[in-house]
Amino acid sequence: MTSKKMRVLTKQSLVILRGIAAAEPKSLWEEPLDALVSEHKLETVEVQVEFQRGHDFIVGKPRDGKFDLRNALNLRKALPELTASQATDERIWATLALGEYKDYVMTRWAASGSLTDAVRNKIFASGTRSLVREHSLARLWWRVHFASFVDPKHSKNPLEVIFSHEDIAGEIAGRAILTDPKVLSAYVGIIENGLAQLEKQPKSTRLSSKLFIQRTGKKLNMLAGRFMLGSVTPERLRALMEDAHVRVMADRAQELEAM
Repeated sequence: MTSKKMRVLTKQSLVILRGIAAAEPKSLWEEPLDALVSEHKLETVEVQVEFQRGHDFIVGKPRDGKFDLRNALNLRKALPELTASQATDERIWATLALGEYKDYVMTRWAASGSLTDAVRNKIFASGTRSLVREHSLARLWWRVHFASFVDPKHSKNPLEVIFSHEDIAGEIAGRAILTDPKVLSAYVGIIENGLAQLEKQPKSTRLSSKLFIQRTGKKLNMLAGRFMLGSVTPERLRALMEDAHVRVMADRAQELEAM
């Protein structure tokens, strides 16, 4: 394996590529990075990010996500010292999506609808939240990053939980209360437990996992307005998390009674 500092496309080069994508998304989706750089006279710049080649991705069938978790771990190995701050740099992810991991990107996110949308969301990103939730590669790195904060006493396999339910990463990225590692860890634990309980309920009346995750996040926001979640004891934090879960299920019971 070789290790070296990365060269990434400059911001101006990304502006040029966005313009090309608007007119000819297919050329951007299919042409190799070297060809794009040469044809459009794009520029690159070195960044203080170590990239280790040799941690190749498994490319499955079109739109098949079963290798995402394994590929995410390989991506973390390929970027061993990447910080959360650096991971918000669109230049890094766009360069990797167009270059080193383009086969994976094209196959995993084979456009089933608008190719323009696929290019916009899987190669570029409109902001940090878009990187975390939608970008073909950044989403993998961030999920492993989130899981690294989870205490084993809360979840034995947080990666599996996070990769099994897309909405969890979106909730973590979108709710300020979950930027505290302690709160994040307890949150993943209560979500895992709640999802397991849902599986035991009849499908006809079961709250969907998507709604459970979203509603639990909203209840936590409400509790955060009354308590400093990051400063309470672990026991109290656990109790508050369980309270959010209970409230979500109580609301569901009321909905069923009203039907």
